[in-house]
Amino acid sequence: MDDEAELAFGRLDFAFKNGIHVQRWGEQESWYRFVDKHFESLKAYYQRFFSVQLREGGESINRYFYLDFWPESRGNIPLENRHFFANEFVIVGFMVYKIVYIDQYIELDTLTVLKRMIRQDYEDLKLGLFRTLAKAKNVNTTEMDDEKLDETVEKAMKEFAKIGWVDLEGDHFDLLPSFQRLNTIYQDYITGLDQWLKQEAS
Repeated sequence: MDDEAELAFGRLDFAFKNGIHVQRWGEQESWYRFVDKHFESLKAYYQRFFSVQLREGGESINRYFYLDFWPESRGNIPLENRHFFANEFVIVGFMVYKIVYIDQYIELDTLTVLKRMIRQDYEDLKLGLFRTLAKAKNVNTTEMDDEKLDETVEKAMKEFAKIGWVDLEGDHFDLLPSFQRLNTIYQDYITGLDQWLKQEAS
């Protein structure tokens, strides 16, 4: 019954079903306000008709919304609308999270510098990273090199941009509040990333 629904809901609904996370950023601002205003109603809608959960993460200005599956069900969202990350992209996400939020390189905002940092500033982790990415890709470790690493990092960031975890324009990127969901899901892996990659290298 909200007058804004005619303009906002159709595109918002498609975005949610395509895995996009909605937050107070750029053109999503109006979507964010609409979901915030009608959260309980929309939550009931997605649960009843699609058997998925409308959830929220973050706090205050870093709050965001997304659809999530129930543990025992994949819901009624068509398969073509579901976004699955390749394992190698998740591993790149761990590295990005470590660099920005744990090691506090908070001003990092270009792919060029990100790729160079992973190659040069984390030399002690690189062999383990090569081996872990090779396993994830199901290829021989010898097939991984700096060029392949750069390609994987760039592809991963483009995938993160598709679901609203990253704002990516050319070489420039911003990590959005919803990028924190990676840590919510994989906190133990991220916390132990150094040890994990060093073990892979030994």
